[in-house]
Amino acid sequence: MENKIIHKLFPSPVFQFKVKNYENINKQLAEYIYGLKEEDDKGIKRSNVNGWHSKNFKIEKDNVPYNFVKAIHGYIKEVIVDGFGWKYIPEKVGISEIWSIINKKGTFNTSHNHPGSYLSAAYYVKAPNECGNIHFFDPNEIKKFNSPNIEKLTELSSSGFSIKPEEGNLLIFPSYLYHDVGKNLSDEDRIVISFNVSIISTGSN
Repeated sequence: MENKIIHKLFPSPVFQFKVKNYENINKQLAEYIYGLKEEDDKGIKRSNVNGWHSKNFKIEKDNVPYNFVKAIHGYIKEVIVDGFGWKYIPEKVGISEIWSIINKKGTFNTSHNHPGSYLSAAYYVKAPNECGNIHFFDPNEIKKFNSPNIEKLTELSSSGFSIKPEEGNLLIFPSYLYHDVGKNLSDEDRIVISFNVSIISTGSN
């Protein structure tokens, strides 16, 4: 139909980046994460089902997590400034929590979000084929109450979206978005780093 305008209001974006020099970064991260697992094989319980979930990383100058954060900080800034148009003050932006999950064959993560933060992220250190997609759910509550029969999936009718993990990919998304992780069907480990970004409001624009 001519003269039609569709205003797609209040989107929930997922930003996807390929991190530069990810091969070397991932080699160091994998060694560091497996070292943490050796020290604490039990890990902690969150959304992980039979997978290993680390405690929060200690970020200290020039250690592996510190160098990782330094490598991906520019992507966070791009999302804040160019994506959302938020005011960026370096000393007011920080990673409040950062951890790793190792999903061996048959393990997965249940649906969850990350309350208390503005942005959250997933970074893939190891992602073999069929290791489990990350699936995001539509936050629009009305679709849970009444949804007509869908003949064709479009941006407006879809209630979820899946992304296949790839090594070196960084996903940054609003912390309110519910998401889960499919079962790892491969014979290799799936290793992901997740983190939350805090932004302290200055109280003025």
